[in-house]
Amino acid sequence: MDKAQDQGGLVCEPRKVGYIWIVYLLLFAVAVPWYWPADYRGPLVLGLPLWVAVSLAAIALLAAWTSWVIHRYWIEAEETD
Repeated sequence: MDKAQDQGGLVCEPRKVGYIWIVYLLLFAVAVPWYWPADYRGPLVLGLPLWVAVSLAAIALLAAWTSWVIHRYWIEAEETD
């Protein structure tokens, strides 16, 4: 049995690449507003408090990162032939 069949047809397994998980952890840490003071509002960004704008930007980056990971690493064995 070849390597692609062992991995369910994938040429490269994205969950085994370490830096992917590090970027996910960093983006999730920014997306969850645990580090903002309880009463902090900050300047408004497009009518939203700063912490909301930062969380939304981090979520958008998470979506873009996930899309890139899927495009880059989820290559089926049939697609490489």
